Amino acid sequence: MLTMIDGLPDHVIGIRINDKLRAEDYETQLIPLVNAKLERHPKLDLLCCIDGEWKGIEAGAVWQDLRLGLGRIGHWARMAIVTDIKWLENAIRLFGLFSPGELRHFNSTAYAAATEWVCERDRASIGITLDAGTGILTLEPVTDKALSEDDFEVVGKTIGDYLQTHERLRGILIHSRRFPGWQSIGALFAHLKFVNRLHEKIDKVALVTNSPVGTFADHVLGPLMLAKIRQFDDEERAQAMVWLQA
Repeated sequence: MLTMIDGLPDHVIGIRINDKLRAEDYETQLIPLVNAKLERHPKLDLLCCIDGEWKGIEAGAVWQDLRLGLGRIGHWARMAIVTDIKWLENAIRLFGLFSPGELRHFNSTAYAAATEWVCERDRASIGITLDAGTGILTLEPVTDKALSEDDFEVVGKTIGDYLQTHERLRGILIHSRRFPGWQSIGALFAHLKFVNRLHEKIDKVALVTNSPVGTFADHVLGPLMLAKIRQFDDEERAQAMVWLQA
């Protein structure tokens, strides 16, 4: 059985599950609500609380579950699953690496933290500085926090806004002593989509890092982009900026 959680921001869908999920729950409550909210928001967040021992899904509801998940795969941003069921906790840890958006588990005692997380508005964890005079964008990922889809959305919007009044972006300087990596497969896909959408409008990309990822980007991403890509060691940030401005 499924009941809705009220009092959440409009971009968040809150559901509480107990007993067995039925196809009727999806058809009459969840799917119409998701469709209505997607008319107002490009992405949605989910707060799902599973009370007690979950008794699974009816056969007819399995199709609805797949339809809701796969049919809207690009529209889920954050998903918080609140449960004390151990096997579900382990499953969430595994599937969190492959799921669209960001999937996290919370114990029932951490309901408030789960709610705060899915309701959060300012989500990017990457430093962004755009010098409109030189046309150079500086990105500084947080070293100990993996890049998320939210980071690429904010960077993409910054570049998109700049390109509305400028023909090209002169260069991007990415500075991270130890590249933090990607939060999930979804974040990696967001990165590749970002590159595919904007690479024709960028002249140069300087990677200032001691991470092996810098070498990977230089040799692997380089042939895929029209922009010139060059790696610099962490202490060579000044030289990287000179190269971008040349």
